[in-house]
Amino acid sequence: MIPPNPPRTHTHTDTANPSESTLSSDLSIELSLLEEHPGSLSIQEEEENEEDVEEEELPSFFKQMEKKPLSITEGICVWCKFRNYPFWPAVVKSVNRKMRKASVVFIDDQLFDKKSIRKGISVALKTLKPFDCADAHQLVCKARETYDAAIKWCMELIADYRIRVGCGSFTGSIIEYVADDISCPVRRKYPQGSSELTFPSQLMMEDQSVLCDNESSSEQQQQDEEARCSKKLLPDRSKAARYRANKKLVHFIVKQRMAEKHLLLVISGQQPSQWVRSFLRASKKVVDTYLEDEEQVDQVYKYLEEVYKKAPSIAPSLANVDLIRFNLDVLLPEAVICAIAGVDNVSMAKAKDKYLKGPSVSKREKEWFDQMIEKQTWKKADCQKLGY
Repeated sequence: MIPPNPPRTHTHTDTANPSESTLSSDLSIELSLLEEHPGSLSIQEEEENEEDVEEEELPSFFKQMEKKPLSITEGICVWCKFRNYPFWPAVVKSVNRKMRKASVVFIDDQLFDKKSIRKGISVALKTLKPFDCADAHQLVCKARETYDAAIKWCMELIADYRIRVGCGSFTGSIIEYVADDISCPVRRKYPQGSSELTFPSQLMMEDQSVLCDNESSSEQQQQDEEARCSKKLLPDRSKAARYRANKKLVHFIVKQRMAEKHLLLVISGQQPSQWVRSFLRASKKVVDTYLEDEEQVDQVYKYLEEVYKKAPSIAPSLANVDLIRFNLDVLLPEAVICAIAGVDNVSMAKAKDKYLKGPSVSKREKEWFDQMIEKQTWKKADCQKLGY
């Protein structure tokens, strides 16, 4: 039987590497120095702790002050540019995104007047800048050129308000902050009743044409607009009702031929007609069909063309005329008026008045027509600017 291998043993030599001996000697020297001066380590640790303290982050409210708002919203402080006056701090009361406007109140002596607070100046959103924008320092310097003491007081008021909101000692808008006793230390710096401070809003309010709408009226308009948008619109049945009424007129003219006798008298000249006199005097084509549906107009036109060709007698003045113009400008109005009188069972005079008045159009159709005309007008103006 083969005996197990004996365990291997490692022997250390007495001779050491020169580099290792040098390193061990250096370490022993450093340890001896630390034992002789134990306070050096504590001083180094204190310096490192001080560096850590210096690298600590600022309080949260300072970080909030450094953040820039993403958009103009209600209740925030902004810089507002109004006409030829410099940019001035203001608070946003309301925003109308659809109209691209906002109602603002300038941060100045207006905040002491409750009536002025209820009012605001309506400005375009493009005239507003976030209060912490990159140009804030330049805007302050520009305002100080004319309103040095006033802008200084405004900036102190806003700074105190934002610090108190960030620390949590006050919650609310800057308007509420000015009305609260917490703002007394800053408000006392404003000498009320004196002429030492002059604010640009005082000059703005003197111009009556720039007074903005009352806050209540603007809110009411927004509520009405939202209610109108949210309200479910029913389909407009007025056009369908006119189509059904005109269908009866077409049936009276084409199918029943109840207006044919009257038309033949007009063609022969035996029946005086206002439309014939206008047709003979007019040099341009004027078409007023009364009928809105193209298929109904085509049916009546074909019937009128047939009546003219089969007429037993034609007036000499109407013998060699433009048949298309004559049918549309003379026979079509005469046929529709005669049909209105027969269907509605009214006299020819009343039927003529109804024809001249035209079809009854609903309010919604008028609004749609006005919008269409406005769009075409803007489109035409844009094309003229571009040189099309």
